[in-house]
Amino acid sequence: MSRYRTAIVACGMIARVHARGWLGVPGRPTRIAAVADSNPDALREFGAFFEVDEAQRYADYRDMLDRERPDFVDVCSWHGQHAEMVIAAAARRPRAIICQKPMALDLGQADAMLTACERNGVRLLVAYQRPHHATWLRARELLRAGAIGRIRQVTVQAGGNLLNVSSHNIRLALFLMDEPEVEWVVGAVERSTDLFERGVPAEETCIGLAGCADGATLLIESGCAGEQTCRVIGSEGMMELGTAAPPAEEVPSDAPMYMPEGPSARYNCERGTARYLSAETGGWREVEAPWHDCWARQCREAVDWVEGRIERPISGADRGRAVQEIMMALYESARKRRRIPLPLKTRLNPLSLMVERGELAVEWPGRYESRSRIVRGEGMAWPIA
Repeated sequence: MSRYRTAIVACGMIARVHARGWLGVPGRPTRIAAVADSNPDALREFGAFFEVDEAQRYADYRDMLDRERPDFVDVCSWHGQHAEMVIAAAARRPRAIICQKPMALDLGQADAMLTACERNGVRLLVAYQRPHHATWLRARELLRAGAIGRIRQVTVQAGGNLLNVSSHNIRLALFLMDEPEVEWVVGAVERSTDLFERGVPAEETCIGLAGCADGATLLIESGCAGEQTCRVIGSEGMMELGTAAPPAEEVPSDAPMYMPEGPSARYNCERGTARYLSAETGGWREVEAPWHDCWARQCREAVDWVEGRIERPISGADRGRAVQEIMMALYESARKRRRIPLPLKTRLNPLSLMVERGELAVEWPGRYESRSRIVRGEGMAWPIA
């Protein structure tokens, strides 16, 4: 029998992934007890699919939090709502909150979230799930054991923009580097069109370099490649990491729910890949580990944290904040055209600030929303955050 009750805020595609994660924890210690979404179609479809009673389906997430008083709150909304919803949830004092990445839109919001949770004695996690891949957990063990010597640089590449896609890679790099102290960031951005992503100004490409206290560096290439890749350069070898997925016909369907991006379960089915090379291996050696759903592993971590079995989770909000600070420092470097020392003093989103002030004049005018295909109803974009 489930010991805990989880409430999910926002019933879109990523909420389905999170729900499968909660239901996939061994022994199923939690159940999906309540859900909230302002869109009635999303609320109805999600509630029916995951067998949430109609009485526990809410149009107002604050009403849900007040009435249900869940043990866990899972915030699966758009980026611009994360801070508001986490702070509201923290005021109701659940045992823990999981917030979908990225943590927030700027560093000021991230710190407000941390303050609200600390003030109310609530544990906060940020859902960067990929470090929970079984193979990547094993890869970090090998790096810690010196399989490629001392880490000199990690290079990460991805398509998309910094907040939505490359934030994953920054989190992965910090995880593999054993959570180093980052001392400075230098970066540049390109925004030649009036691009928005989930209602937030976004760039087409950006590149950044972060310097760590131990002398290692992190090279970030965003919008420059189609696939997410990571390469770790060591003093005695290198390691490459990526992701793989099963054939489409093996991925469970969300039908009859709305599926503009395909079945959400492809994320639950994803697996990490890794291989490394050194003088000792005599060629590439694959990293292997028994597969598990990394989302379920992340949810289990939340339960373990609440029950006192771990002290500092992989997905702890302090790690999510570290990613946020690097991203905002990259934007700030582009704004100030110089290297930015950390800790970062700027609390707002520097990219949004440049767009608002006309400091990034677009070459081809005309606002467009990169995620408009997943908006329900007659809207073609989200409101500006």
